[in-house]
Amino acid sequence: MSDQQQEKIIRLKTASLGLGRAMPQLLELAHSTGLYEIISVSDSDLVNAEKIAHNYNCSAFDDYRQFILQNDIELLIVAEPLYKCVEFVKAAINKKCHILKLIPTASNFEQANELVSLAKKNKVQYITANPSRFAPGYECLADYLKTVDKKQYYFLNICASFGDDFFQPIVSDSFADPKLSGGGVLLNDCFELLSFIAAAFALPQQVYALMTNKGMDRRAKQYLGEDTVNASLVFKQGLIGTFLAAAQTGTGSVAPVRIYGADNNIIATPNRLAVYDNNGSLINENKYPLKPEKCITEMFIDIGRALLEPDKYKLRSSSRLDLGVMAFIETAYLSRRTAMPESPRKFFEMSEKELSLL
Repeated sequence: MSDQQQEKIIRLKTASLGLGRAMPQLLELAHSTGLYEIISVSDSDLVNAEKIAHNYNCSAFDDYRQFILQNDIELLIVAEPLYKCVEFVKAAINKKCHILKLIPTASNFEQANELVSLAKKNKVQYITANPSRFAPGYECLADYLKTVDKKQYYFLNICASFGDDFFQPIVSDSFADPKLSGGGVLLNDCFELLSFIAAAFALPQQVYALMTNKGMDRRAKQYLGEDTVNASLVFKQGLIGTFLAAAQTGTGSVAPVRIYGADNNIIATPNRLAVYDNNGSLINENKYPLKPEKCITEMFIDIGRALLEPDKYKLRSSSRLDLGVMAFIETAYLSRRTAMPESPRKFFEMSEKELSLL
């Protein structure tokens, strides 16, 4: 067999920690790329784990500690909430294993920073799954913004309405019952959208957020339990923005991203990009077919290539960006508690100060 043929069959030894409702499809799509070899799966429900393992002729575990110790894993897909498995994730990182964490990156910025720092120390990647980045409308917007002077834009409006048309390729399992635990929409449903905005325009300098929920006793779930978020954003160079995330009460579709500028205005959805002049006349419009499976597959191809051939391919996302989004979210929660504008920079400064003391 030639060297070229050998290279074609090199695959990442991949395992899954947790098998929530999204994982059977994710494992199937990862396997279909030819870049991943599913070597083991684990879940608290052993019967479920054995059922999935049968599809890949691999081992199944319900003991997460033994799962990590007994497998030589190169990429661990973490589907369980970290409060159930963070120590096992750390153990995997210390065994030089890359991590692909389903959204969100972590429960809060401090935990995210700890895991990313540990991964960096072990020279592995801690990646947050973000298939929405590969939605064609958002990809087209990112490419378009590279061709224009972004300083011309002065107002950004983001509106996420969680109805049937809200695009979320991988549904978060962090809250099994929102009626009991609160919505947590900012952390669990808006991560990908905020990640796209942070990548396109950097982090806001200030965030002033108001939050509420549908529960009768609002004092019982003030933190990580919001069903509605309304935030004002202040960026560099005169750009300001508003962010609204709320449970949908009607059937109308809302464009998630609107950008207003001195030269033109933009409307972007996961499958559409439209550019208008300041008189409202359409300059250019692109519409695309939208399939969650395609976005997820492209994400797996991007990750697989970057991990297998890092000198040739570069990840489309980064741990620094994921930390930025976590700081963005944490800032909104802090602003909710202080009733004051807060800065994401504060969380990076605090973490850097803590690291300097070690």
